Amino acid sequence: MEIESEMDATLISIRFLFVDADMKNESKSQLQQGDDKKKLEDSDGEAIDWKRQVEMLNSLLEKQKKNVMILQNKEEETLRIHEEEISSLKSDMKEVIDKHKHVFDQLKEKVECPVCMEIPRSGPVYVCPNGHFVCKECKSGSCPTCRVDMADGKSLLAVTIIENIDHQCKFVYCEEFFAIDKLDGHEKTCKHRTVSCPHDFCLEKIALSKLLDHLGGQPCSATSVPIVFKDASKPGEEKCKVGYLLSAAGSSGSGTTWKLNHFEYGDTSFVVLAKKFDHFFHFSMVMLESKEECLKYNIEMEVHEFDSTSQDSEVIFKFGGKPCSIDEDKDDRKYLGLTVNRKGMEKIIRKNKDNSFSLSFSLVQK
Repeated sequence: MEIESEMDATLISIRFLFVDADMKNESKSQLQQGDDKKKLEDSDGEAIDWKRQVEMLNSLLEKQKKNVMILQNKEEETLRIHEEEISSLKSDMKEVIDKHKHVFDQLKEKVECPVCMEIPRSGPVYVCPNGHFVCKECKSGSCPTCRVDMADGKSLLAVTIIENIDHQCKFVYCEEFFAIDKLDGHEKTCKHRTVSCPHDFCLEKIALSKLLDHLGGQPCSATSVPIVFKDASKPGEEKCKVGYLLSAAGSSGSGTTWKLNHFEYGDTSFVVLAKKFDHFFHFSMVMLESKEECLKYNIEMEVHEFDSTSQDSEVIFKFGGKPCSIDEDKDDRKYLGLTVNRKGMEKIIRKNKDNSFSLSFSLVQK
């Protein structure tokens, strides 16, 4: 009986242990579920907060877009207003300019000399009692317009006008206008300025812009087209060489002259002249440019035997310096190059039975 009682007590204890364990496990499970639920609630709360922030940012972005659109519209409107104002100002300015131009054209017509049909470039400008102008070169005893006595009346207004208007270049093919203080400088280097043909026997005076056409179609030049000349200072390039026969020269009271040779060097044209005057032979290189432009070049000329180079010739005469300008006086050009006396040339010419000689030259831009 005691054993059975002890067994029953033991069984009861075991049951209590299992019940207690189950209760503990159930309690733990409940706690775990509570924690998970709390975490889930916290997570949902955070998601709601992020969503609210995103919605706020989207709202701000939309507001910014609207503000940008408003600013763009204002800027476009401002730009449109400015363009209209500028267009209006341009129109007003053009109207003023046209009006002033019309006034100046009328004034220019009034000061134009009725005799030479040119606008004076300097005073005095004479005026008759009836107000008609005449330039100082054309002034005579009576007014060329109304025939009254001219007397010595001078117009200060006319001088003021001619000092403040643009004048056209005097050369035929030039259509440019300049202020009076710049006109002289332009005409000294105008590409249409009048020059003399460089050949001694040709008396033609022609616009510089037409001189190449003249040389190509006249007997002044030995060639109808220019010879392209290369830089002799470069390795492998030889000096240019021209041969002359005494029998090929033309004679006149001013001496003996050979046809000129025409060359091109880059954008520049030049001619080589050979002339015998009294007891001297003259060789010149004339560049079809202004005196200032010629200072940018150096030349070398060598006269030597016909069948040899300047290095192999027994007798040689040399010159180094600057080319002369087409603007130089025609009679002075022969002194601006190589000059050899008759006896020196005879030593060169007698080496060849044809009485011939050669001229070698080089041109280098500084």
